Amino acid sequence: MARKLKNIKKRAAKPAKRKVAAKAKPDALDDFITAAAKAFDLPTQKAWLPAIKANLRVTLQHATAVGEFKLPDGAEPAPVFKA
Repeated sequence: MARKLKNIKKRAAKPAKRKVAAKAKPDALDDFITAAAKAFDLPTQKAWLPAIKANLRVTLQHATAVGEFKLPDGAEPAPVFKA
């Protein structure tokens, strides 16, 4: 019993170690956004990056849905009108 109390006192005397949050690894979208902004000479701010990433992710999901849509065999492209 005395041993348990001694261990409890030791633990109470030590300050709890805080876990430092690991930096999130940049993913492919982060790299793409950085490269595209550089290629198009677009100024970006760090505060904008989460919104840019969210919009790009939604756009890519929509593009995937359109790309996976199966057209019937009889489908033909729309005619091109020139003025």
